[in-house]
Amino acid sequence: MVKRCMLVLIALNAWHSCLGQPASKVRNPLVRVVTISQAGLERNQPDLIERTLERLEQSAAFRPDIATLPEVFAGRDPETVPGPVTKRLAEWARRNSSYVIFGLRTRADGRVYNSAVVLDRDGRVVGRYDKIHPTERELSDGIHPGDPDPPVFQTDFGPIGIQICFDVNWWEGWKRLKEKGARIVFFPAAYPAALHVSALALANQVFVVSSTQSRRSHIYDITGEELAATGRFQEWAGAVLPAGKRLFEVDFHVEKAREIQRKYGQRVEVGWRHDDDWFTLASLDPGLTVEDLIAEFGLTTLDDYRVRAHGAAEAARQEK
Repeated sequence: MVKRCMLVLIALNAWHSCLGQPASKVRNPLVRVVTISQAGLERNQPDLIERTLERLEQSAAFRPDIATLPEVFAGRDPETVPGPVTKRLAEWARRNSSYVIFGLRTRADGRVYNSAVVLDRDGRVVGRYDKIHPTERELSDGIHPGDPDPPVFQTDFGPIGIQICFDVNWWEGWKRLKEKGARIVFFPAAYPAALHVSALALANQVFVVSSTQSRRSHIYDITGEELAATGRFQEWAGAVLPAGKRLFEVDFHVEKAREIQRKYGQRVEVGWRHDDDWFTLASLDPGLTVEDLIAEFGLTTLDDYRVRAHGAAEAARQEK
């Protein structure tokens, strides 16, 4: 009992010591994400921006590291970046020391894009993602497709990626973001695309944060399970994401996972997926990474295990 209490105190002390510090100073960031829904708001109402920013302001109580707004949340009129909408959100980002992602029709190089703009904690523009797959209606409306190789954006809690609405139908973009190291993918959209997005979260083992013009916005685990969602009582949702969380096959790992639980207690979270022969491993200690645990206990992630097993099968196939 004394040992367990000491472990809990260690984890709590580590957690409290990281509050208020830049995430870059924490080895294992626990990322506080917020998503906003515009459900119940009309796209043509004159106070659309103000009503949406009221919801964003309510979410500040969660003390987010990053907040996201829906696809073209401010309406159809394009603007350059930085422009009036960017400046308003930059002020919010500075005041709340939070990154912000927001959907906006942007004008650049004589073209109009359906974009998602990323601001840092000081309100500076980190970059812009342009929707790779505009709909046919958008194309006829003058929207230009973005670069087919989606960028990742560096934050003080790790690389993130973005896909916008209709992009959900082309899975290679999501796979490319994972290959580039994104642990969280943000999805500003017109609608939830819930089955699609949950499947993509699992297929790529990334957290996904959707933000929608209509219906519910969701936050998904790397397993595709819903962690939080907006709804009739609150049109914003928040969750704390252990960005280093990984997925493992049970083969060769069951006793190792139990030993991790015995040694680290509440500093870690082991989530058993009994019907899939999988488990997830997350560190809840800002000073302890999953990579530390992988090295200490000789673990093999699900992705690496697949590569190893495929190689073994191929080698056996070549035997005479």
